[in-house]
Amino acid sequence: MRTILMVILFCVLASNTWATRQFPEIMEYNDQTYDLYSLPLEALFAQGTPRTFVQGPLLTACMRGYVGTWKIEDDWLYLVVLKGMGSDMPRNLLPVIDPTWVSPVPATWYTGTLRIGRGKILDFKMGFEESREEEIFLEIQNGQLISIQAEDKNNSTLSDQEK
Repeated sequence: MRTILMVILFCVLASNTWATRQFPEIMEYNDQTYDLYSLPLEALFAQGTPRTFVQGPLLTACMRGYVGTWKIEDDWLYLVVLKGMGSDMPRNLLPVIDPTWVSPVPATWYTGTLRIGRGKILDFKMGFEESREEEIFLEIQNGQLISIQAEDKNNSTLSDQEK
């Protein structure tokens, strides 16, 4: 019984303690570069569908196997670059996903909220859970920017911004 409890305790602690911070996506917005803590490309794939464009070995700091560079231009979300992060992967994955894709690719498949951040990390956590000095929430519907909320963590203010 003691062995079982020790194994369970070890598994619980290991899952929290040894988790690795993940490389964020990259967002170009208003002539600035931010870390993007959302994965808009994942909306293209059904739950559980294997990512055939992602081949191992994967990095522990990038378990999804890729890093995308995105931009908001004229109130639309675009995928600009998709880099493979594994040693055996091509550097540009856009044509691997869809041979017709030419950068920039309009991300019309994506609906949701994108969280971008800049500045000093205020609360360091694993995965994408860290908190930054400045965070902006971009509401996207079918690839189009609908609304913007900005949060300055130093002043604890949340404001709606004009697009």
